[in-house]
Amino acid sequence: MTLPEKIVKRRKENGWSQEEFAEKLYVSRQAVSRWENGTALPDAENILQISKLFNVTSDYLLNDDNESCGNIPPVKTAEKETETVILKKKRLHLFAGIAFIIAALLECAALSTVTNDTAAAVWLVAAPLSVLTAVIQFVLYFKKD
Repeated sequence: MTLPEKIVKRRKENGWSQEEFAEKLYVSRQAVSRWENGTALPDAENILQISKLFNVTSDYLLNDDNESCGNIPPVKTAEKETETVILKKKRLHLFAGIAFIIAALLECAALSTVTNDTAAAVWLVAAPLSVLTAVIQFVLYFKKD
């Protein structure tokens, strides 16, 4: 199915006249008519607006091989891969936060056995840094994407 055919089909499915469709895109009715007749093509900005109005991807509109939005596997795969990557990152932030809390607790416990002033100073800096890093990891874990 070609771009002009897709525009006509989707416009009619939405029950819009050429005039109504043109108003939504802030173009003339004649521009819509030319797109539907295939004598002109919408520019990139209009393609994006058309895809939003029709709730389809611009790839669907531009690729003549795509009969429906459902047969664009790369788009759907990318969404699934993105979701999987986000979940993995969230788990890593959670595990890192827990690990840094454990490290801070171990550093505090070790501080009581330190007799050297220099070593004590290092422990006094390391423990708060571990806590701060843990807080950052937990913030990243609970952050909404």
